[in-house]
This record gives sequence, C-alpha cells and structure tokens, in this order.
Amino acid sequence: MATILSMPKWGLAMKTGRVVEWLKRPGDIVQQGEPIAEIESEKAVNEVEAPASGIVRLLVVEEGDSTAVSEPLAVIVAQGEELSDEQVATLLREDAEARRQQAEALTKKRSTAKATATAAAGGTRVARSEGERVQASPAARRLAQELGVDLTTLVGTGPKGMIGREDVLRAAEEVRAASSEESEERTIDVGGVAVHCLLAGPTNAPHVVFVHGLGGSLTTWALNLPAFAARFRTCALDLVGAGESAKPEVPYSVNALADFLARFLQALGPDWQRVNLVGHSLGGAIALDFASRYAEQVERLVLVDSVGLGKEVDEAFLHLVHKEPTPEHIQAELACFFANADLVQPALIEQLCQLRRQPGAREALLAMADAAFQDGQQRIDLRPTLAGCEKPVLLIWGAADEILPVAHAQAATSPRIQITVFADCAHCPYIESSERFNEIVMQFLSAA
Repeated sequence: MATILSMPKWGLAMKTGRVVEWLKRPGDIVQQGEPIAEIESEKAVNEVEAPASGIVRLLVVEEGDSTAVSEPLAVIVAQGEELSDEQVATLLREDAEARRQQAEALTKKRSTAKATATAAAGGTRVARSEGERVQASPAARRLAQELGVDLTTLVGTGPKGMIGREDVLRAAEEVRAASSEESEERTIDVGGVAVHCLLAGPTNAPHVVFVHGLGGSLTTWALNLPAFAARFRTCALDLVGAGESAKPEVPYSVNALADFLARFLQALGPDWQRVNLVGHSLGGAIALDFASRYAEQVERLVLVDSVGLGKEVDEAFLHLVHKEPTPEHIQAELACFFANADLVQPALIEQLCQLRRQPGAREALLAMADAAFQDGQQRIDLRPTLAGCEKPVLLIWGAADEILPVAHAQAATSPRIQITVFADCAHCPYIESSERFNEIVMQFLSAA
C-alpha cells in the first residue's frame, strides 16, 4: 500500500519547511524509521524519517523548495507494488481532500470549544427554561467548579439527563484539546512599540509567559511551547529590541525591560495580570526583577541559568556578542551555549545572522549587554531579591554552563527555592534536555 510522507510540524510557530537534501531518490529502497530527507525549519535542520518501508516512488518537492506543514513531500510504495502516474496523482488528490475535510472538522471543533468557553465565561448558554435547575451529581458539580466548566452549557448523558463527572471531563477535554491546537502569532502595540509574540493553549488554563535571554527570540522556546500549550495558556514574546519586535532607542536595563514586560502584559488584557514566568539568562533577571516589583501579578517563577545571581560571567562570550554578526562569529557565540556541539546548525546560525542585521538590532543588543555586564562582570545583583522573594521559585541550571557558572544556583538558599541541575547541559538546558525540562517545569507550575 502506498504511503505519503508529509511535511512535519516542529514547534507551534512552524508553518513551512524547506527540503535541504533528499537522502533517498526515486527507486531507492527505504526502511521505516530510516532518514529520508533533511528539512529546514526556522529553528534548525532536522532529518525526517520514512513513515513506512518500501520504495521511493515520487519526490513531490524538489531540493531547495519549501512547502506548508502537512503537505506531501514524497510517495513511498510497497515492494512489488506498481502505481501508474495517474494512480499517484489520484492518491495525492485524495490526500488533499482528506486534509481539507480534516481542516473543516477542526474548524467546527474549535468553534464548539470557543462557544463552550464563552458560555463558561458568562456568554451564550444552552437554552434552558427560566429558573430551570441544572441536574448534576454532587461529584460533577465539584469537578465543574475545579475545572471552570459551566454546567448550564452541558447536556447530561446520565439517567433523565443527569450530568455526571464524565460529561464534565469530556467538556473540559474538548475545550483543552481544541484550544491547544491553536497558536496565534500577534503583534501587540505597547505604547507605540510593536511587540511580536506567540499565544497558544487553553484560554481557561493557568497562564505562563516565556522570556528569552540576550540575543534570543521567542523561537528559542520551540522545543518547549507545544508541550506547555497542551496544559497551559502560553505566551512567548520577542523582547523589545529583539527578534521580530521593534527596536527603538529606549533604556535596555533589566529594570526598564521588566517595566516593559508589565506594560506588555497589560496590553495583552486582563487575563494576563496573573501569570507564571519562565525566564532564561537575561530573561531570568527580567523575570525576577518583575516578580519583586509586580509581585501581585506573579504565581510562580522559573529561572533558567539566570543573570543576576552572581558576579562572574564569561568574558570571551561577551567579546563575541560585541563582534560583527558574521556567520563565523555567530557560530562561535552559539558554541558557548551548548554542551552538544551538534546543536549549532547552519539554519540556526543563518537565522541569528538575519535577526542581528535588522535595523537597530545590533544597537539594542549591545545596549542590553552593556547594561547587564561591564569589565567581565555582572552589573546587576539580584541575590537579595531572590532571597526575599515570597513566590515559589525553581532554579534550573546546566552543570556545564561556562557563561554563568552553576555555583550561582547552588549558592541560593531559601525554603521557597527548588534547584535542579542538568548534568549534561550547558547554558540552555531547556533546549539540550527539552523533554526533561518540560516535565520538571510543568510539574512545578502545577503544584498546589
């Protein structure tokens, strides 16, 4: 039976991918799970594995060309299976029709979930007679209150239409599943400054905001956001002066960036006035400073290899940050971030080069660096702030971090602080050990 290899989706922000190289050609035998192509996304170049064993019959997309997520890349037939060109064309047409129907079904599913969520917030409700009492078991009522499900929107499947726990769980799961499949890139106006962000996940779930580090962007969280969006309402932003956000001539100190984060959340709306914060490196310092001065808006705090918790910083890394953004310099800079050198891939280097060459990008980057570091040391000391923080804090660090030593985390002492050290990671454990990172952080954020 013929099998279609489709463009995979890596990360919530991925919409298209480019075929860098076909590792197999028409007529070649391929085994299920064997690498068949190299695909370039915004984040990196990764190998795509064959979904089935057989013989490559057709390459739909040529090397160097791009196509949308879920579009066909190649056709694989079973050994001994003969398909004419007309039959292959029919197979591809049927696949396109199936994807169209699936998209329509997903649209209906999202509409239903959105209507249910609206009803739970006090909007349109299932029609009931005035004064009619909702028939629900005590267990269903308790569960509905815990999950934020409006019982008046449900139709019970129990005796005489009684709403049971299963009905509540089903409604909550439908809202969560449909919402987590949606991701939306938006540009938010923050006092005349355009800020690029990505929003995803169930709207009625706890809110989590991801703050990247020096020279980064929201794409650095590509391996984390899909997992979090399944359980949390997530937001990852490009800080002012970084990524796709505007790069005005404004103060770029940690205090100024924390204040800007507050204005950004205000611009997002009232749902974002109570959040969990996950900050990496300079983003960790911003998150911690924010938590100290906007404490009423913070639930929990996750600091990943954070700036501000010691004086030491790798001077060689800072020297690379100040260099012209050539591929060679960017590659050397990225090499400081990972224990696994294979993660420094050409697509990532090119992406950073393009971002750094945007008008105003280098000036903003250097302003951030100079505000945080001077003469090979950190200029901001947030250790007293961390010691006095009344919020639950999770410190995560890479044991092999040469930019900010793990001793900075190990020196933190407070009953409210949990410390987790990733043995085989450097400055970016959320990338090098993403699955473990996701599991640990989600467990921390879900704790009572």
